[in-house]
Amino acid sequence: MNGKEIVGRFLEAEAKQDVQGMADVVAEDIVFEMPFALPGLPDRVEGKGTLVQFLDRFLGKEHGMFTGWDLRNIRIYPSGDPDLIFAELDGQGVVVKSGYQYRQKYIILARVSDGRISHWREYLNPVPLQEAIASMQTVPASV
Repeated sequence: MNGKEIVGRFLEAEAKQDVQGMADVVAEDIVFEMPFALPGLPDRVEGKGTLVQFLDRFLGKEHGMFTGWDLRNIRIYPSGDPDLIFAELDGQGVVVKSGYQYRQKYIILARVSDGRISHWREYLNPVPLQEAIASMQTVPASV
């Protein structure tokens, strides 16, 4: 598989909330970055095991904060470097605890080494994520 196909496979697994499928195409020493991370969230996650825990917390089918996660308008672009891939996509899902409708646009920069994603840098607007997290804290307690 080339870099574009590997990134595509990761995104296909993400669209299914399949954390193990995402883990299958990342390197043991992956670096995952979100340069515009919210306070309290890591802007850098290192290592496959740590990344799997992080992904499971947000996107996992059983433990994640979203249900009905979907990715749309996926566009994957090669660069002049065959191991460097760019992607644009839209993500959406429903926050399990509140019913909040989350919508986001992403720009991804990924580096593939030895058939695995070794670096993933994800750019997103932090405001919708902040609203999604806040929605879980404002859910009224059951009576």
